Amino acid sequence: MFENAKFVIDSREAFEGCVFVALKGEKTDGHLYVRQALEKGASLAVVERGVDVPKEKLYFVKDTRCFLQQMAAQKLAMYDPRIVGITGSNGKTTTKEMIHHCLGKELAFRNPGNFNTEIGLPLSILNDYHGQPYAILEMAMNKPGDISVLCRIARPHVSVLLNVGTAHRGVAGGEEQILRGKLEIVENMREDGIAVVHNDPRILEKIRDKKFLTFGFYSGDYKLVSYDYEELSTTAHYETPGGKRKVRFSAILNVGQLVNVAAVLAVFDVLGVHPDLSKLESFVPVDGRFKVLKVDDVYVVDDTYNASLESFQTAVETLRKLGKRAYAVVGSIKEQGIYSEQTHRQLGRILEQLDGVLVYSIDREIDHMECSKTILKSDDPQTIVARLKGLLTAGDAVLFKASRAIGMEKVLEMFLGGKKA
Repeated sequence: MFENAKFVIDSREAFEGCVFVALKGEKTDGHLYVRQALEKGASLAVVERGVDVPKEKLYFVKDTRCFLQQMAAQKLAMYDPRIVGITGSNGKTTTKEMIHHCLGKELAFRNPGNFNTEIGLPLSILNDYHGQPYAILEMAMNKPGDISVLCRIARPHVSVLLNVGTAHRGVAGGEEQILRGKLEIVENMREDGIAVVHNDPRILEKIRDKKFLTFGFYSGDYKLVSYDYEELSTTAHYETPGGKRKVRFSAILNVGQLVNVAAVLAVFDVLGVHPDLSKLESFVPVDGRFKVLKVDDVYVVDDTYNASLESFQTAVETLRKLGKRAYAVVGSIKEQGIYSEQTHRQLGRILEQLDGVLVYSIDREIDHMECSKTILKSDDPQTIVARLKGLLTAGDAVLFKASRAIGMEKVLEMFLGGKKA
């Protein structure tokens, strides 16, 4: 019945011949929009209860969310790809994209964008997976238990745990809860699976009974040992069980991204594939995730997609290495809950390493941040951009960074004259 079907969960996105799945959410209920979806061309609606439309247009299930997940699991089981599951507090998307870039779309599928949740992941598999032999899947969590659900959909042959930081700790309930939740990707891998994990004692002490490889900066089975920048390129040196490797990237990668390249090298070895290193060298970071460009001899860093204390620290370290002077336009770190004040005070201490800070104060949580390097605080992008342009000279570097909800990309776009990074 559902062979080759395309699934939608938003009635506004329904189209001729699709299947509408009526999900119940916190704010609304998809059952209220079944008629709208059918009027837009949906051939069928998957529902948990009756609605006022012809019954032949309805397919009844006990739980529509479980239906999506089970359908995705069945599709993967039919093709039986080698599954690489990736999680961590920072760097999931970039690491996923690196692996996919090297393998190529003919060999590998990856869930697009932020389709990394209990709804997004199965939707991406159902709509976009076409039987490739490798599935590179980013898996996100808000709370313990989330990744276990994702692993039931796609049980990894290789489980990659990049790091465990403070991102979303207000939602998860604290750093111990984040660690507990992230470890689920290792605990739920296949019996013959291998984990590739950050060389962090907090992680290692919890997985002693598992088969794993480690990676890190100066430590681990796969390790980054040095790196240098030249113009818009990065040269990095790695030591692996198979010997030393030198990789010259045609883009600027920050130290966190470079450490995660060590994890990528480990994944390829575990999979037994040997991609051309030139493909890895040609990888360019995704928009919004520490992507560096040069504008009027100024290094501009687009890190607007999200933020955490750890990613801010990494960004600041790289910024200082890039330019003669280092500035940042910053906004709030969200999803910190009761830790918000503490987080933003720590952020202020991190930013003391810079030459100047401009605060985009559209969200008031940033008011907790105190930093002696603050030059301007404003909720008006135009005011920030005008002041910034008066500060920068050739050879400087500037970072644009905040949590996604802040909309920092609008400030960056204005700085670039209406162009996207």
